[in-house]
Formats: sequence, structure tokens, C-alpha cells
Amino acid sequence: MLAGGGRVQDSNASQAADEGEEEDDDLDYIDEDDEEDDLASYYHRESNGRSWDRSRGWWPEVKEPQQEGLSLLMHGEFGRVKHQVKSRNGSRNVARSLFNREMSARPVPKEDITSDILPNSSGTAVATYQANAYVGQFSSDSAFYYTCVRNFRLHVYNTKAPLKLRAPYRTTRQDFDDGHATTMEVIKTIQAAPGRWTITDSHLSPDNQRMIYASISSTVHMTSTLDSSTEQTPISFRDPQRGRRAWNAYDDEDQFGIWSCKFSADGNEVIAGGSSMIFVYDLIADKRTVKISGHTDDVNSCCWADTASGNVLISASDDSFVKVWDRRSLAATDKPSGVLIGHTEGITYVSAKGDGRYVISNGKDQILRLWDLRMMRSNSDFESVQQHNYGIPRFDYRSEAYPRPRHKAHPLDCSVMKYTGHEVLRTLIRCHFSPAETTGQQYIYSGSSDGRIHIWSLDGRVVEVLDRSYTLPMARDPSGPEPVDMARSRVSPCVRDVSWHSQQPILMSTGWLGRRWGLSEGSVVARHEFKGLSKLSGGLEDWVERDRAEREERGQRKTTYGMPGAFEGFDDMDTSDGEYPTPVADPDVVPPLNVELNSFGFPQGYFMLRSIGAGRVLDVSQGLDEDGTDIILWPATDSSQVESMRRPDSNNQVFFIDISGALSSRSSGHAIDIEKERLVLRHRRPVSYPFPNVYSHPLPRFVYHPETKEITIVFASDPSYSASRRDSTSGAWKEKTYYLSSVPVRRPPSLIDNASALLNSAIAAPLALFGGKAGSNSTPEQVFDGEIDLTENELAEQDRNEAEEIDDSLDWLRPVKAIALTADEAANASEKAKLRRQWELLPLRISKHRTGMPSQ
Repeated sequence: MLAGGGRVQDSNASQAADEGEEEDDDLDYIDEDDEEDDLASYYHRESNGRSWDRSRGWWPEVKEPQQEGLSLLMHGEFGRVKHQVKSRNGSRNVARSLFNREMSARPVPKEDITSDILPNSSGTAVATYQANAYVGQFSSDSAFYYTCVRNFRLHVYNTKAPLKLRAPYRTTRQDFDDGHATTMEVIKTIQAAPGRWTITDSHLSPDNQRMIYASISSTVHMTSTLDSSTEQTPISFRDPQRGRRAWNAYDDEDQFGIWSCKFSADGNEVIAGGSSMIFVYDLIADKRTVKISGHTDDVNSCCWADTASGNVLISASDDSFVKVWDRRSLAATDKPSGVLIGHTEGITYVSAKGDGRYVISNGKDQILRLWDLRMMRSNSDFESVQQHNYGIPRFDYRSEAYPRPRHKAHPLDCSVMKYTGHEVLRTLIRCHFSPAETTGQQYIYSGSSDGRIHIWSLDGRVVEVLDRSYTLPMARDPSGPEPVDMARSRVSPCVRDVSWHSQQPILMSTGWLGRRWGLSEGSVVARHEFKGLSKLSGGLEDWVERDRAEREERGQRKTTYGMPGAFEGFDDMDTSDGEYPTPVADPDVVPPLNVELNSFGFPQGYFMLRSIGAGRVLDVSQGLDEDGTDIILWPATDSSQVESMRRPDSNNQVFFIDISGALSSRSSGHAIDIEKERLVLRHRRPVSYPFPNVYSHPLPRFVYHPETKEITIVFASDPSYSASRRDSTSGAWKEKTYYLSSVPVRRPPSLIDNASALLNSAIAAPLALFGGKAGSNSTPEQVFDGEIDLTENELAEQDRNEAEEIDDSLDWLRPVKAIALTADEAANASEKAKLRRQWELLPLRISKHRTGMPSQ
């Protein structure tokens, strides 16, 4: 349903302007010189005669992340990158994040918990109207929700109050008087000033206290939202007449329609778009400050590009172009700063991310596009193609069909991504970014004329489709379980506007019930919530049965035990020619069970490891389970050593020796590996050659020595993992013993310490210019050869002086690493260094034994 787009090279501008040379080669091209009446007649027959599948050949369904969108997600502009990595490698666990957030030294970002919890229900009706609802939006804090209806009434509802469920088909006298029925608490109903046809747009001020609305007239009205006042302030965008009339008089002939209006980020200005024009009104000065005649057709939508400066304006029109205006340059030129080209039909809505960089737009060409303002086309590019029509002649989006277009995209398409699958017909369908606080704005969502609300990931995949034809009546509880026997409605509502709660996985959508545009009316507001396992149809028993069947299937699979890449007789292989033989198993011989029953000094069961020097226990950082997660030292999160009394969320501090002899984490089930002295979680990996290497190698073996309380680490090969086995001829690594040791952390320097360091550096810096000794940037080879002296930051663990032995940091975390020592270095180490190498085993017990050998 999406295709990634990039910036087309500037040379395409001249090619598009000179299309006559290319028309014969384009099979899909329809001659621009043909009679427009003949084309219109052809497309009329297409829309009423044959239907066509847009997913075949034009916009195929996207099942895999698209590179352009994935790149945006991984650059940190749309949420946390760490969350994206965890979510995509399958290590995302919401339950574990909730369990661990109370024990974390830092608060867990809300986005890490809520980003993957999306509204997934078809919704429950919470309000009905006798007329079509054109706007439905939450306030910025989601404390209330408001709608604008074609009968010129604006309704404000309290979203914090509980819903008042109604009996089926029960109406009251108040329902007829207000023109609507609802289960929400009504804060205020505003009778709008008379306008043309309907209220097309409305917007709240940043403090949510004021609301502006447009009704296809030259005047926008402003009213209050939460108080009882009925006063409304007109904001006229007409030109004042000068001469005999008063300065504030207006010409009756200066009439045009405003379709869109938005408050600025500070609430002091209003941008408006209408009949081919864009305006800005200063509420403090009480005058219009900007008027731009910038389009050749109606401006259906406009907005501010960012929430900071207010200098960059965005306008989207039925002429198919999104234009970018810089107010600072309007005094010198009336041309836009750039044009976003890509749509082939008119644009129904434009919405900005708020960072001054990204915007999205919904088009009548049935495509939602993501734009990067840094990739916009120049005005000269735009002028070279503005006279060419790449859309369908006389296409009326108010119909219920979109005929096969002439072109898949504009030849100067500069959009970053395209999202399809929804229908943009009947009305000006709106689109939005998801909330920043709970999702990082990594999703895009839109209504649809077929009643199916689409939520796309930024990478192009459709992650949720909410079908309004299955919306439940107001008698149902929106938070209750989904019924099993849900019947499809005979009418699929046309969903014009959708709004996402800023703090919860809740959507509100406004859907029209009329079958054809303008012939019948009525609308329903639905509330869509996230329905977890207990509220989905099918019941918990079905999920338990499926899980049991999957476990039985996994149990029947053949399992191979042993260290990854640990082959018997590996040292006897002849690899001098650089080739490595592939072990071949005899299919008729069942290999013996390769189980290591030796626990190498550790107890046979679950245990914790407490550092005697640091007073903290071994811990998997934040309870994560992805490959490469750091193993650290952290205060014990559960004081009990009895299995039945411990909290499950403390299992990231529990370890065991598995059947291959590897030290493993209980919470993740993965083994512990050494990576550049660091202890990390290691997933099982396939063998790769030359073996062993940094990626593929036998896991190290941890051995506990009760007499010294030390843990040594045994490697099957050189832990530096040279790129070639020929380079790994030195046996120096075998002459050292590898110990598991904590690392001291000093308290951050005080203000006095910083001042002293600054004074010393000020004295030392001039001396360095006259031959003073500079800091060392030595390589390991230079250090080992004795060519360069180590600076303080490059000291090895065994070379720490007395000051560097201090461990007085208030931080709960302590690093842990593997250190390599010769026999003399281990014997001559300081007492503090020896304590850091000592560990206490804390076995977990099954029962509350106080004496004797604990049960395992």
C-alpha cells in the first residue's frame, strides 16, 4: 500500500516541461492535446462501468518495512531509536518494562511502554447527530473532545468523566432539542454564527480556552470553550476600504470562503486559507498582516510548519500543490519559498509534525504523502510544470469511485514516502501524526470514505485497520469485551476526521451515515480503544490452547545441545590453505546426548552472585534480553532466597549453569559471553569462517573456586579473535588467568576539584607549548612494545594507584569485566583489588530451610 519516494533529480524539471518528446514512449500517457470532453467522457465510463484493483500494479500492499521510512525511524526524529531496535528484533516486552520500571534508577520513558499499544477495536458509538459532523478533535491535553456539525452547532464533551450508558433505542426530549444523543458528559453546546453550508474547520488555542471555526465565509469566528459565555468574536479577513468610507468599512463585493484556520503556537495569530488565498491575522494588533494569492484553486487546508518561530506557512490546494511560504521574504517577493510536488489531484488536508521539517498531506489521488521540507522543489521547477495537468480531467471526488488515473505520480514527485489503502472520496478526509509523548509520532493515521480507519507505521506498513462498519451501539461499554457475534452494518460510515488521545491508546472518529453525498445526513462519533487479550473475541481459553499446541510442536523438534561452534577435534583440522571442512553428520546414526553435567564449582540450580568488593549482585541491565545487553552490578532487588517468595521481575539477577556448561541468565535464558572485557548476553549464533571469530566462537567457561571465592574464565581460543588463524600463533593469552572483577567508580568531582583541575590545566597548557609532555593517544601495540608511557586514563586494572582504588560513587551501578593477570600480578595485587575479584554464591532454595544443605 505504499511506495517509497525520493527527490527526483532537477533534470526532470526540463524533461517534464518538454513532454512532447516522451509521449510516444509512455504507454500510460494520454495526449494532452486531445479534447478534454472526450477524456472526461472516458473517465466517466471508467468510474461507472468497471472497477479496478489499485493494489495490483499501482500501489501494492506493503508487507515489509520500506527503507526510506525505516531510515527516518532509525535517525531519532520519530521517537526513541532504542525502542525501535528492540521492537524490530523481537525483544520488546511490555510486561517486563512495566515490572522493571519501579526498580530502575531512571524513569522508564512512557514511549517504551505505549508505542506498540495501539487502538485496535472497531469502536463503540458515544454520540449521534442528525447532521454530518465535519470536525472531531481532542484538546491538546485530551481533557475534552469537541465536534463541529453541519447544523452549525459545536459540542464540547468532558473526556475525564465516566460515560453514561444508555438503553438501546431510548431517546429523550433533550436529544431532539440538541439535535444529538451522547453518552459523554456535555460541557458546552455552542450555536455558531450563520455561514455557508457548514463549518469546515475549527481549531483550539494552545491553552484550550478558545476555539476558532470557519464556515466558507470571509469571517472566522472565535469563542470560548469551557466557560458559560456565549460571546463570539468575528475575525474578518476582507480588505478594508479606504477613501470616503471609514477605515474599517468593508466592500460587500469582497467575498470569499475560508476553508481552513489554525491558531499559532503562542495563540496570538491565526492562519487561514480559502479561495486561492492564504491569510495571517494578528489577534493582538487586531488586523490582518498577511494576504497571499498563492494558488489557482481553493486552499482546502493550511497550517504552521513549526511550533517555535511561526515564520513558515504551509498551504494545500485543489490545484494539487503544497506550497511553503516564509513570511520574512514576502515583502520582497510574492513567490513561495518552495513547492512540494507529487499529488496529481487536489489535496484535502495537510498536517505538520511541528518540527519545521516534516508534513503529511492527504490527496484526492488516494495517496497520503510524507514530505521533508528540505527536499521541496524550487519555484522555477514548479513554474516549469504548473500548466501541465497530470490528474483525471473533471474528476469529482464527491463520487464514490476513483477511476484508473493517467499517472501513478507527478514526474517531479519529491515526497519521502507514500501511504495508500484508504479512500479519499465524498469529503475532505483528514490525516494526522500520532501523539509525540506516547508514540514519538512514529505512526500516521487517516479516515477513509469506506469506513476503514488506517494506521500506518512510518516505515510504510499498515499496522491497524479499524472498520467502522462493525461499530457497536451506544448501549455497549467502549471498554468492555468485544462481542463474538459482531454483525456488519449495512452502511459503512464515511470517516472524515479522527483524533488520537494524547495519553492513552484511544481514537475518536466521526463517521457520516449518508449513502451518497448531500442526499441524506446523520453521523456517529465512535470511541476506539486498545482491547487486550481479555477483551478480544475468542476468549482466553483459545489462546491457552493455541499456546499449548505450539509448545507440543516445539517439543517434537530435534534439539542439538552444546556450545555454539565447539567441534571435537577442531585443533586437528588442517586449515593452512584457508579452507575449512564442513562437519557432516551421518543421518542414520543418532548422536550421543551432549550434556555437560559438571557445574564447575557453581551449584546445580539457580543462584545469585554477589561481589564482595562492590556489595552488589550480578544483574542483566534493565532486564533486557537482546543480544549484547550489558551485565552489570546492581543492588539486590529481592532480599529473599526462597523461590516461592521471590518476585518474577527480579529474575534478571538470577543465573544458572546450562547443560552445555555456559553461565546463563534466568530471565532471558541466554548465555553470558565476553566482548572486549565486558560481560554481555549472547544469543546462539551460526558458525562462520574463519572460525573462531568475533561473531562466531565457543562461549567462555566460568569456574568458581570456593577456596579463594574467585571466578576464573576459561577461553577455548584467543579471546582477541584475530581475523586469521595464521595470525593467532602467539600463546601469550594462555599464560594469563582471566578473572571476573568489579570496577570501582569514583564520586564526580566537586566544584573545588573542578576549579583545581582548571587551574592545573591552565598552568600545564602553556608548558606543553615549550616541550611539555602531551597526553598519550597510544595504540595497544605501542603500549605493549614499551614505546609509549600510559596516561592515567589508559591504566590497566592491575596498575591502579591508591587514589584510583576509591569506590565512593553514589550511583547504584558498578561495571563488571574480565581482567587478564599473570600469576605474579594476581599475587601482588592490593587488598581492594583482591576483594573485587571475590564473589559470594547465593543459591536459591525451594523451601525455608534455615539449617543444613539447602534444597535445590
